[in-house]
Amino acid sequence: MLLNLKPHYARAWIDLTPGEMLWALGKIIDPIKENDGSLKRSFETEFACFIGTQAAMTFSNCRSALYFSLKALEFNEGDEIILPAFSFWVDTAMVLLAGLKPVFVDVDFKTMNIDTNKITQKITSRTRAIIPTHLNGRIADMHGIMEIAKKHTLRVIEDCARACGGFFGGQRAGAFDIGVFSFGYGKSFYGFGGGMVTSNDGVFIKKLQAIKKNFFQYGRKEKAAKLLKGMVLKFLTNKHAFGWFLFPKTYDYQLLGEKKYQDWFKYQMPPYNEVPKEFQTDMFDAQLALGRKQLKRIDQTNEKRIEHAKILNRELQHITEIVRPQNSENGDNVFVHYAIYYQGKDELQKYLFQNRIDAQDESAMCVPSFKRFINFALEPYTSAGKLNGKVLFLPTHPNLTYDDILYVADRVKQFFRGKK
Repeated sequence: MLLNLKPHYARAWIDLTPGEMLWALGKIIDPIKENDGSLKRSFETEFACFIGTQAAMTFSNCRSALYFSLKALEFNEGDEIILPAFSFWVDTAMVLLAGLKPVFVDVDFKTMNIDTNKITQKITSRTRAIIPTHLNGRIADMHGIMEIAKKHTLRVIEDCARACGGFFGGQRAGAFDIGVFSFGYGKSFYGFGGGMVTSNDGVFIKKLQAIKKNFFQYGRKEKAAKLLKGMVLKFLTNKHAFGWFLFPKTYDYQLLGEKKYQDWFKYQMPPYNEVPKEFQTDMFDAQLALGRKQLKRIDQTNEKRIEHAKILNRELQHITEIVRPQNSENGDNVFVHYAIYYQGKDELQKYLFQNRIDAQDESAMCVPSFKRFINFALEPYTSAGKLNGKVLFLPTHPNLTYDDILYVADRVKQFFRGKK
């Protein structure tokens, strides 16, 4: 693809200013004095207050947060954990790594979240927990899930990786029992990586604290590498720089199948036959300090995403061929990604890429159809199977303007006008 200097629209955006990123890099050279752990305690306390829980605890990423949460609950080997069939493969991998058995429940086709009406029939005497995923910012039916959990004495671990700041029935995601969060790229809360666990269960938190006693910190080289990667992404995903370098390579990988770029863009799926050393690291000082800054503005950036999604919903409402994301009656959708279903997804994706729009594939999949987990498939999982490979992200991040969103909507409408 030839170089195009017109604006290009990346699917995600890093909500940190260049000044904040340079400040963070400077702190690698001149570290923040936190020998007493006060910076970490401040971030954890403020995050817990934001979510509405008694406690929060940092981890290296969402994966380690989920894995160690399962270990802290001290389930027996082979106990069953209920998960949505259309979700991130990582959740299932962490369940297996913890020595537990995944049990899949199909999703609601329109919300793409776990179908609450189908959970009870999968509960057995070995069931111990439910892990709902708040996919792309749409909060799962937490009232229904918590009612089922209470009736059957089950724990609930919310996967809030893409839903930080979202509400359901006036309560934030991550506040219902246990919540796990991601601060990596493509999320609304970016922190050069990192993760968090939230809960009101004091006994559970103490067990997590005991697990973390032997954790270690990244060295200066590893910290600098994380920060530099974030800084490069910040620059390269700017709409005026995106078309210069990163977009052409994304185009070549997504549409032309250039395998030489798969290490850049393909979701890495390590086997997780053992606990990675990285899981036993923790967030470092610069991440913690910037995390405190993010807390003060995430509601504002989420509101911007919601405004952009409303524009897309208004502009695309007459296109019956697609399924658009919506809010639920009791919950908010913070639209970390504006995910649409379309049977001819590949054709639409190609058209949008040709019009400078980074319309990425949904990273969720029909997990039980994946070779690695197929032994745990018990049924066809109709909705998950239908969604698999047919969901596309449209950019809605806060760095886009009203005109940018209209441009995205107009190109989608133009595509469907050409189909008639």
